[in-house]
Amino acid sequence: MTDERPGAVEWVTLALIGGSAILSAVLELLFLSRWYAGTVLVPVVILAAIGGNVALPYWGYTVLGRVMGAVLPVGLWLIVIVLLTLYTRPEGDILVAGNHGQNLGFYGLFFGGAIAGFVTIARLTTRR
Repeated sequence: MTDERPGAVEWVTLALIGGSAILSAVLELLFLSRWYAGTVLVPVVILAAIGGNVALPYWGYTVLGRVMGAVLPVGLWLIVIVLLTLYTRPEGDILVAGNHGQNLGFYGLFFGGAIAGFVTIARLTTRR
């Protein structure tokens, strides 16, 4: 961690990393029900969530040099995942259905991504 204050370039870069976390969450939810091998749900988006929630906090911490740089992408990702799954459109459409294991895929996506993000934050903040 540096004693320098981050400049405008660092804050803009952190905003882009936060935007990437939001986009990642939206795409992972949208593609959760699209990856099937026959009738079996293939959890490709779970791997994307884990990879994204390891890489984005690392980059945020590297750019900003503060813990907030690592927490922001994971927090935004979690907020988007939770809000989009709670939202039901007026037509009754939902993003995560309970059929064909989509709910289990969602739990893997949510918990896998959250655990990966929190472990990354913990590892970054305990380094000396």
